[in-house]
Amino acid sequence: MSTRFSDTAAEAEAVLIDLLRQAPAWQKMQQVEAMNDLVRRLALSGLRQRHPTASEAALRRRLADLALGAELAETAYGPLSCAASVFSDISPIKAANIMNASAAQVTLQVCHTFEELGIPYVIGGSLAGAVHGHSRATYDGDIVADVQAAHVPLLLARFQDDFYISEDAIYEAIERRGSFNLIHLGGMFKVDVFVAQDRPFDRAELARGRPAVLAEGERGTANVAAAEDVILAKLEWYRLGGESSTRQWEDVLGVLRVQGERLNRDYLAQMSAELGVADLLQRAEAETP
Repeated sequence: MSTRFSDTAAEAEAVLIDLLRQAPAWQKMQQVEAMNDLVRRLALSGLRQRHPTASEAALRRRLADLALGAELAETAYGPLSCAASVFSDISPIKAANIMNASAAQVTLQVCHTFEELGIPYVIGGSLAGAVHGHSRATYDGDIVADVQAAHVPLLLARFQDDFYISEDAIYEAIERRGSFNLIHLGGMFKVDVFVAQDRPFDRAELARGRPAVLAEGERGTANVAAAEDVILAKLEWYRLGGESSTRQWEDVLGVLRVQGERLNRDYLAQMSAELGVADLLQRAEAETP
């Protein structure tokens, strides 16, 4: 077996994979949250050192730049000079809570809204990769959804209080079968909603999604893409990105290793040919014998 990390022995990785196979989805989400929290704390610590006289509101605004990128952060929150007006009216207790708004909580909020509006969806990306493979820190969640123009006013009404949302961006995503962003304004967590394309893979991905418990409580369940579809989607993004994303490739290898013989290899072969990534699938499988 080839190892995912250069400093991990094959025997140790085998133990880790066995533990991941047994772990429930909610426990893997907790791992994601723990890593996200550590990244935030380290980022804030670095910001305090670099800007010792800055207010907590200004530091949170600067953190948005790190989490979302300067351009998107300015779109959602305004320029750095407006940090006080954006964050200063938030009490310290509430600020601590919303800064820790978890990836699972924010993603579940979006998913439950889709369910209430009758919009078919599945969680994909790194969160689905964590469910089926290994966990890693992430500042965004990916959802594939069959959003239609008739849904737009309803989405705006539901999300405008807690999220940055752009009406124009949604309509453009629907027209081009692209994506739009939802940014949780308190937690700075971004959800990328990909409008399902009219092709066999997207239809199959939505149909094959299954509920998974991502957090405690009665509203802790949402539909997650099947392991095979996570692999295929990530291989497609890897190719579209010029085959340069180490994270995408490692996510693919992680799901292949953890799922192993549970995967539907016939489906993978058929759909990878449809997507034009059969060669990448073969390469990934060769790295995970």
